[in-house]
Amino acid sequence: MNDSTSATSPVWPTRWPPNSFTGLWTWLLAGAIAVIFGLVFLAGIRSSGVPRISSLEFDILILFQLVFEGALLLIVLAALPILSKFSLRELGFCRPSLGDIGVAILGAIAMVVFSNGGASLIEYLAHSRHQQDIVEIFRQLHDPATVGLFAGFAVVFAPFAEETFFRVFFFNLGLRYGGFWIGAIVSGLLFGLAHGDAFAAVPLMLGGIVLCAVYYRTRNAFAPMISHAAFNTLSIVALLVAPGLTS
Repeated sequence: MNDSTSATSPVWPTRWPPNSFTGLWTWLLAGAIAVIFGLVFLAGIRSSGVPRISSLEFDILILFQLVFEGALLLIVLAALPILSKFSLRELGFCRPSLGDIGVAILGAIAMVVFSNGGASLIEYLAHSRHQQDIVEIFRQLHDPATVGLFAGFAVVFAPFAEETFFRVFFFNLGLRYGGFWIGAIVSGLLFGLAHGDAFAAVPLMLGGIVLCAVYYRTRNAFAPMISHAAFNTLSIVALLVAPGLTS
C-alpha cells in the first residue's frame, strides 16, 4: 500500500490491491527493461567521441529505435493492467483537463531549471563543457527530412514511450512499495541512465523526478508527456535557432 492520504479517485490508485505489481512477471519485466537501459548507458560511456554519421545512417538508427521501443511499449501497455490490477484509464491514460495542462507547462519550466541548471552546475564543478552525443550528432545533420524525422521522434514518440516506461510503470511500481520518493528516485535514475550519457545522467534524473511530480499531482499520464514534449521542443528549437546557446 502506498503512502497517499488523498481520497480515492477513479483515475488514480490511491490504495493498491494486495496483488498489484506482485509475482514473477512484474519483476521479470522490470528487470528486463532496467537491463536494456543499463546496457544503453554502458554503451554510451564506453563510446569514444562522436562519430561522423550521414543522414541516411541517422534515419536508419532512428527507425530501428522506433521499432524496438515501439515493440517494448506495446508489451508494457498490454502488461500494465494485468500487473497493476488497474485499467489504463485508472493509471492516467485519459484526456487531460486544462488544470492538468497548466501543471504540465509548469513542469516543463521546472525541467529546464533543474535539468539545465544541474548540467551547468556539474560543468562548473568539473571545469569542463559537455554536450550529449545526440546533440553533437544533430549538429551534423543538414537534410530537412532527417531533422524532421528526429524532431518528430523526440517530440511525439519519445515522450509517450518514456513516460509510459518510467512514470506509469516504474514510478507506480516504486510508489506501490515505498511511496513517492522511492518511486521518483527509481524512475528518475533509470530515466537518466537510459539516455546513455554519464555526464547528463544526474541532470536528467532531476528532470525525471520533476516528471514524476507532474504525474502524481495531475493523476494523468499525458501531463508528464506534455512536459517532456515541451522540454524536447525547446531544446530542438534552441539547437536550430540559437545553436550558440547550446555550445
